[in-house]
Amino acid sequence: MILISKSILIQVLLIGSNITRNLYLVPRMNYKEVARKVLYFVFDPLVHLIRKLGIKPNHITLIGLGLNVIAALHLINYFQWDDFNYGDNLFGFGIILGFAGLMDTIDGRLARLYDMKSKFGAFFDSVVDRYSEFVMFMGILLYYDHFDHLAGVILSFIALIGSIMVSYNRSRAEALGVDCSVGFMQRPERIVFIGIWAIIWGIVYWLSPLGDVNYILIEGLDYFTLGFLFLAISTNITALRRLFHSESQLRKLAS
Repeated sequence: MILISKSILIQVLLIGSNITRNLYLVPRMNYKEVARKVLYFVFDPLVHLIRKLGIKPNHITLIGLGLNVIAALHLINYFQWDDFNYGDNLFGFGIILGFAGLMDTIDGRLARLYDMKSKFGAFFDSVVDRYSEFVMFMGILLYYDHFDHLAGVILSFIALIGSIMVSYNRSRAEALGVDCSVGFMQRPERIVFIGIWAIIWGIVYWLSPLGDVNYILIEGLDYFTLGFLFLAISTNITALRRLFHSESQLRKLAS
């Protein structure tokens, strides 16, 4: 029995080592590539339909901007200031923001699939994306200002600065001939994070037995605003990482 157990153990270890070796040799696919493939598989039929309707990538880009405007207005309860509902406003903001982010994927996919890419199209998309991000953060800032939430205003403004610097660092570096797509908190990640975070806390407020109440973490900082603390830190870390990466690459080009 002991000999049999030892031989079985040796075989198991050999099989495990072979599996590990084979997995190591398989090309690794990062999360962005996986997410991109899933999105393309799901939404390619919609992209084909959009093409048949004669809609162009720039039109989709503008629809995305419009959805960001609607999301911001919904968050601040533009038409019903006296009947503010945390759950409805946060949840709706997150959902609309999700559709706006989807437009960012569809316009680029449409351009690539049907060879509609152009330098102006890329420039137009980049400019409108900046407007969309400003509009989104304007809604968040007005949301916090409405409740005299100083911490929320400051943190969301710092997150806005970091977000803009992430995009600016990349465009400036690429103008100097450096690939600067490094860093975690890029625009797609920011949109996904803010959208999901708003949806989660919209549901929390809906299900709360206490009704519309701020869930306070510490004095002046509630749990929803904690997300913007994370965003303020992570976006600026990404911006700094791109700065140092660009410095390293430019030194290599100069040597």
